[in-house]
Amino acid sequence: MVKDHIDMLAKVIGPRGSATQGEKKAADYVAAKLSEWGYEVQVQPFRALTTFGWLYIVFYLWPLVAWLLGWWWFGALGAVLFFLELNTVATLSRLLPTGQSQNIIAKHREGSGQQVVLVAHLDSSKAGLNFSPQMVPHFRTSFLAMVAAMASAPVLLALGLALGGFWHFAALIPCLYLLTICGTLLHRELWNNYTRGANDNASGVAAVLAVAEKVKAKLPEGVALTILLTGCEESGTYGMVRFLEQQGGEYRQAWFVNLDNIGAGTLHYMSGEGMFPTFRSTPEILMACQAVAKARPDLDVRQGVYNLLSTDALPALQRGYKAISLLALDENGLLPNWHWPTDTVDNIDEKTVTTAVEFCLELLEQIYRRHHRGE
Repeated sequence: MVKDHIDMLAKVIGPRGSATQGEKKAADYVAAKLSEWGYEVQVQPFRALTTFGWLYIVFYLWPLVAWLLGWWWFGALGAVLFFLELNTVATLSRLLPTGQSQNIIAKHREGSGQQVVLVAHLDSSKAGLNFSPQMVPHFRTSFLAMVAAMASAPVLLALGLALGGFWHFAALIPCLYLLTICGTLLHRELWNNYTRGANDNASGVAAVLAVAEKVKAKLPEGVALTILLTGCEESGTYGMVRFLEQQGGEYRQAWFVNLDNIGAGTLHYMSGEGMFPTFRSTPEILMACQAVAKARPDLDVRQGVYNLLSTDALPALQRGYKAISLLALDENGLLPNWHWPTDTVDNIDEKTVTTAVEFCLELLEQIYRRHHRGE
């Protein structure tokens, strides 16, 4: 079941860049499947950035421009805008060109009680040098260095303008570091291709579809199920942001369970996520996941924290919604074949995907048991 979906998305459709025809074909495929199973399907069109690359190239050049102009306040402004964008608050991204994308929203026609939204993103990312097997183990360290550079550049520039001499040239150091990051992003945008995205995220989509098919005839009592398959996650979690903007009022008490990169490694439910800062997952969902993991030790699902790039759960957590992510990590705590050409069907472990399916089904049953106990 899950293998057929992964093959269709990653082999037949192939690369599915944000706001591309590949992403659109994936959306059409999942919409057709969900309609066939009796779900009430809605297509939510929206416009969003097609890549995060150009946005962050501008941000990482910003401190150097501020240094050349001698405007410390300009560097400080860039740092503030950078941190807002990092936490899914649109600033400079509003001014950049966008492409046409879509979310697929499918509601189970029966069921009532606790709303559960199963989420997975449809698009795949471009490969990039900073995701190479040699560099990706240091991704978190590199990111924190970028944050430190963005924050320190205007401070050092202000000192340089006030004191001159050594401080003026010290202020150039973080600017030059960020310039090297611009080089890797420029290489990504101009010379790299979109991956087939078998793990990221055909695996998550396949698991969500498998759960949807298994409960198509009857949901556990006390559950109202919505399937949300998003576009433009890889360019900045825009699909989830647009969903919350337009329909979030209906889902204020819903449980958002996000499935991302679950095609190899050991499945984890994340107690917190976010690049900077880290947001804690909703305690009641976390407790339910802990209960499932305890009841089903055979699944070997573990608790973790994810603080690399954003997932679709992050905009929900930042806006006060109830959310958690399921991701599978390798022995080094990394996502296997992450944003690299090796993210193909050949490197998928189907057992990991079916474990995620079983875990989600058990989570729905856990809600049923809570409903039965009147909690």
